[in-house]
Amino acid sequence: MSAGRRRDKRIGRRAFVTGTAAAAVGTATVVTEMLSHWPADETEVELVSSASDNALPLDYVNVRASPFHAVGDGQADDTAAIANAYASAESNRRPLYFPAGVYKVTSLPSIASYMTVLGGGEDLSTILYQGTGTLLTLSNAQRVAFKKIGFWLTGASGTIVSLDQCFRCSFDSVVFRGQHVDTSAYLNQTGVILTGNTGGTTFINCDFTNLGIGLQTSCIQNYITNSKFNSNNVSILGTSNNFNAGLAIQNTDFVSTARVTDKHIYIDGKANNWWLTNVWFEGARSAIVVGEASVGGPSQFGMVNCQVAATKFGLDLQYCRQPYLANVIFYPDSGGSSPTFLRINPQTVPQGSAINLINTAEYDFPLSTFPSGWNVIGRAITVNANGPIVLSPNGHAWQLKVSNTGALTAADLGVI
Repeated sequence: MSAGRRRDKRIGRRAFVTGTAAAAVGTATVVTEMLSHWPADETEVELVSSASDNALPLDYVNVRASPFHAVGDGQADDTAAIANAYASAESNRRPLYFPAGVYKVTSLPSIASYMTVLGGGEDLSTILYQGTGTLLTLSNAQRVAFKKIGFWLTGASGTIVSLDQCFRCSFDSVVFRGQHVDTSAYLNQTGVILTGNTGGTTFINCDFTNLGIGLQTSCIQNYITNSKFNSNNVSILGTSNNFNAGLAIQNTDFVSTARVTDKHIYIDGKANNWWLTNVWFEGARSAIVVGEASVGGPSQFGMVNCQVAATKFGLDLQYCRQPYLANVIFYPDSGGSSPTFLRINPQTVPQGSAINLINTAEYDFPLSTFPSGWNVIGRAITVNANGPIVLSPNGHAWQLKVSNTGALTAADLGVI
């Protein structure tokens, strides 16, 4: 805006937490409370349509500059201003930039392939949606990038972002926030839905907070790293029973309290590959539920170097083909009595591998924890479901068997 000035106000994480906790008193009160935490010492910023900010990439489209004039105060409706700014950014192949502020909208335009949406910080630039539908739908898009921006959903239901037939899109330092605390009022809020064979989408340094479902996927294969799921009723739902849903998750925290979170990860039927590496779980009734015994589960489920706590079940393996668990530590969650660290359905998870699992409540997991078809290496125990294999000096492999009376026999497997 060449003839005027606007204030660039900033907001911190603490203000958002306060706003979320106050969900029951109504959206207007929440927004007012949130805005009251803005610093009193405001920085005056000149926003001119033709000017560039040397701290940002050149030639971006600023939603608050002329001729768009988004306000970003959490009260004014910025839907039209943002739509016009996006149209300009798309036609000129430029990034769309949201300076610090809270942008109240009723909808967002669908973002085209190869576009970048950039904020001034995931806790500084926030898009506020009070509706109950889907705020942002990406369809048949490739390599759309969101960076340093937040989304805040305050309606009783709704979805922040839905991706359908999208490939290699990315969310870097993005906050997806809802209103769920410990009641059923916001259980229908969803952060992200991945559908239609969307693949290669990455979530890096993202937060999924206070949602009924943080992320829902029926697609393979997408990636989460260095992120946090906090106080969602279900943090990640793998669904559709279509042999397809899968995720790779690494260096990520799942935290909450049992009164808020029912399950951190729930795979509710036939699915594909789930790989968890360096992942922390605490504060849920069930940390991870893999498959449904009467329905199906993933073709592969692997956990390596993870820490698991819950108040009811740590890892509940109900249906899976040959899960692999290595260097996983289980411990009681605060507030829980005596949770079951590891439950395995022997009919629908008859085979698997468990290596160096740590049971913090006793010396080791009793062998009765594992069905007879499992291979287990524990603290002073080694169990091979079909018998261990050893090599003789001539290079032959011999499989050892033991009878019910303890007699040993060996079967020559030849050179393998």
